[in-house]
Amino acid sequence: MRPIIASALVLVPWLSAVVHADEPLVLKGHEGWVGGVAFSPDGKTLATASADRTVRLWDMPAGRVRLTLKGHTDVVSAVAFAPDGKSLASASYDGTVKVWDAATGQEQQTLRGHRGAILTVAFSPDGKTIASGGFDGDVRLWDPGTGREKALLKGHKTWVNAVAWGSDGKQLATASSDGTVRLWSASGKEEATLKGERDDGEVRSVALSPDGKTVAAGMRYGAVKTWDVSSGRLRLSVRAHRGDVWALAFSPDGKVLGSGDGDWNRPNAVKVWDAATGEARGELPHTGEVLCVAFSADGKWLAAGSWDKTVRVWDGARIGKGEK
Repeated sequence: MRPIIASALVLVPWLSAVVHADEPLVLKGHEGWVGGVAFSPDGKTLATASADRTVRLWDMPAGRVRLTLKGHTDVVSAVAFAPDGKSLASASYDGTVKVWDAATGQEQQTLRGHRGAILTVAFSPDGKTIASGGFDGDVRLWDPGTGREKALLKGHKTWVNAVAWGSDGKQLATASSDGTVRLWSASGKEEATLKGERDDGEVRSVALSPDGKTVAAGMRYGAVKTWDVSSGRLRLSVRAHRGDVWALAFSPDGKVLGSGDGDWNRPNAVKVWDAATGEARGELPHTGEVLCVAFSADGKWLAAGSWDKTVRVWDGARIGKGEK
């Protein structure tokens, strides 16, 4: 079964007009495709989620596996660190979200309630809420400390492929195979429904700009779109990739938009765009279909996981140097 995955790319504001990169560090060891990557807040640990049913924690910059988290009984599709870095959450096709101690790898909570595979997971900026979505079309909000469900968000007609919190934690964006992006308040009240053109297909990924004024979506047939949050007006539509746009996010200053290329079973790339104009800013090649991307909070590392079971990590300090 083709993976349905979402993650996020966070790009730093100093990216040059054309992105360049030297050879990346290649992390190998997973026995299945890598569907989720996330850096700890201090950038010293990279978490990777895989179809081999594990989450691995890698020491950076050495690229050595420090811990392998085992407990899920099916594909692990997404992973996210808590804002304080002390815990992380993983989503799985086994229908659960697990919360782990980031230092020891000990399982702290197992969150149950979804019917079917869970495709996406994210911590709120204050660390008090986990959002998850999956095959059942529902979005659930959880208390990570107690494991109790805080709210059930209904509205999507089919799979929820991605969730993303605004930087202030007041708004949640969700993307679905029903072709819509929905915006919700932190309490779970639906605020808006956004749609693209008829031929856009399913929405694979979603991101909210740091100022909360723009929402972006990656589409099944390669388009990247942005809307004005207050009016719902379509701002930008770029035919960005040949295949699915599995991963998408704004830079911290909101000027750059990054997307993960998902053309089936061939080498692809992480691409970056001017968020205002849609102008291409460059790309970072990968050896397989890019399923997930993440930048460390300090801008030092950029990681991308792939269908080919590898993770590539570029030195952020060297992006912008060398030959394209």
